[in-house]
Amino acid sequence: MLVLYNPDYRGSFVPILVLAPILALGLFLRAVNISDNPPELFSDEIINFVSARSVIEKGHDLHGNLSPYFSDRTEPRPPVYGYFTYASSKIFGDGALGIRAPAIFFGLACIVLVYLITRELFRDETSALLAAFFMAIIPWSIHYSRADWEPASFLPLLLLSVYMLVYGIRSRRRWVTVLAFGMFSLTVYTYQAAPLYSFLFLSALGVIHVRYFLVEWKVLLAGCFLAGILIIPYVSLVMGESASLGRAERIFTFSEGVTPESIGAFFTNYISHFKASFLFMDGDLNLRHDARTGMIYWVMLPLIIAGLVYLFKSGFDRRSIYFVLFWIAVFPLAAALTNDGVPHATRALAGAPLVCILSGLGAGGLLKDLACRTRRPVYSLILASVIVVSSLVSLALFARNYYYEYPKESYGAWEYGHRSIFARIEELKDKYKCVCMGNLHYGNDLQIIDYYARDWNIDVLSNMDDPACMEKGTLIVHTQRPRQFRRNSFIIERIDMPEDMKSYFIYEVKEP
Repeated sequence: MLVLYNPDYRGSFVPILVLAPILALGLFLRAVNISDNPPELFSDEIINFVSARSVIEKGHDLHGNLSPYFSDRTEPRPPVYGYFTYASSKIFGDGALGIRAPAIFFGLACIVLVYLITRELFRDETSALLAAFFMAIIPWSIHYSRADWEPASFLPLLLLSVYMLVYGIRSRRRWVTVLAFGMFSLTVYTYQAAPLYSFLFLSALGVIHVRYFLVEWKVLLAGCFLAGILIIPYVSLVMGESASLGRAERIFTFSEGVTPESIGAFFTNYISHFKASFLFMDGDLNLRHDARTGMIYWVMLPLIIAGLVYLFKSGFDRRSIYFVLFWIAVFPLAAALTNDGVPHATRALAGAPLVCILSGLGAGGLLKDLACRTRRPVYSLILASVIVVSSLVSLALFARNYYYEYPKESYGAWEYGHRSIFARIEELKDKYKCVCMGNLHYGNDLQIIDYYARDWNIDVLSNMDDPACMEKGTLIVHTQRPRQFRRNSFIIERIDMPEDMKSYFIYEVKEP
């Protein structure tokens, strides 16, 4: 515990000894019951894996294309997480564990990167370790480290880019700075909102460190050249495929122009991400984005306020202060620019490490102040214990809901049922020539069929109006009860769903 009141431990093993249990706790929170919480693999999770598998094994994605992003009916999908998932499936299998394991890895990487960034910006080991602790336990980070989504890969790559650039500049390691430019470019292949954040963060850091780049102009040119080369595939995608912008245009806050109404909507969306209802109470109302428990804990509020105070009064490097202020200003931007479900925890995910850095800075400043004023380190240890214990109590209350209640409350949000339906059909399929799946729709049928029925020797259809669905020897999966269904179809069995979901019935077509 000595590290909690002595901030200067560079070159010692004490920070590592403190960081290790933080990572162990973070691993446990992200890995426990990962196959069943979230309760089902959502179609957006599956598309990443099956698209990467198709590209690697067949040379094209599910739609027969080969491009920087995976093709999809709603919007092109960034590929980074998909390729990590494919590699993970070779180790852990292609079940939920194998598909979600990269999210766990990326979540742990974020904990380490928050520690490194905080230490690099503020030269304070205590604040860095406390920031990592908060990143390990906040609901915002835990949830997005458990689902196979593109944002899971976006956040660590963005943080790594930031750390490499700041570290490269401050340590005078030119090659690290150049590579950081390339890392910012690679981030655009992780998530649809990543190009916005990559451009803003790189531009802001460039302006903040303009004196460095005026001297090291060759580093700037080399970095821009590397970034330009790596971003060419993304630019060609945006220029060549109108579909890549289709959904973005539909949900863009200013899609109908800059009007008083759209400006008002933007500011309303923007401010909503600073409200207590989002941060501490209800969170994002979409059950796929959180468990409606708030994104962080109330115990962090006084620490965040203290962090903002110490940011200005502790004599930190002005460039670090400017960067944190910039980060505060821009983290809700991608969410505010859309009219699709705000506040939006996913699009505002860049705020998760920010609140942890501010909380760590505030806690570290309080500990240091207390030690200096009282000249008794034991008081700092007591305060540190209060902060850690109260945070763990908040974690325990969250965990009770998240690991026990949330899976049951979120069945519908995660398209629960596909796993059990396909498992039952697999047992029956050898007696039939076709199966029509009423549990699928236009937006998810390709990936779910490729995932669950890839090796089946019968046709799997999602269009219930297909003439094949009327032919003898066909199986039909549907929610309609027997009296409401086709007269030539006879029920084989019923697959019960949770209470708030309709049960599915399996029918056999016996006559044309």
